Amino acid sequence: MSDMKAFEIHTYQSGKWKIDSVFDDRDLAMFEAQRMDESGRYTSIRVVEEIYVESTQETKTRTIYRGSKIAAANAEQLRQSKEKRLNKGQAAKKRQADTVQRKRVAQKRKIRKKASPVRLIMIMIMITAAAGGAMYGLMFLQGGF
Repeated sequence: MSDMKAFEIHTYQSGKWKIDSVFDDRDLAMFEAQRMDESGRYTSIRVVEEIYVESTQETKTRTIYRGSKIAAANAEQLRQSKEKRLNKGQAAKKRQADTVQRKRVAQKRKIRKKASPVRLIMIMIMITAAAGGAMYGLMFLQGGF
């Protein structure tokens, strides 16, 4: 008793895999799958090897070829997805850094606006000088000098 092998070419269209053709010869199936893949007619192509073992009455399957068109599209989509995640992460870090910077600037402004004793003394001296000048001016107008 021998094992029976079959090579199925599957095409992917409209969101479904469909069996397109079946071959007994591996090389012929691979050649036809590559030709179909290069034609661009199908979204994806794959060759599935089916081995039927008569003694156990089991069927084993494995994919031996996947069309490059879908692989390239998946690779491009994966690259774009990674790029978006990276950009999103960088934008979040930038926003966080900007928030920290704004808080530091606001803190510095608060510190500058606080009244220091020297500043208060200078203000008091200027008010006293202005009041003294006003009193002198009023007395001068009344003719007291």
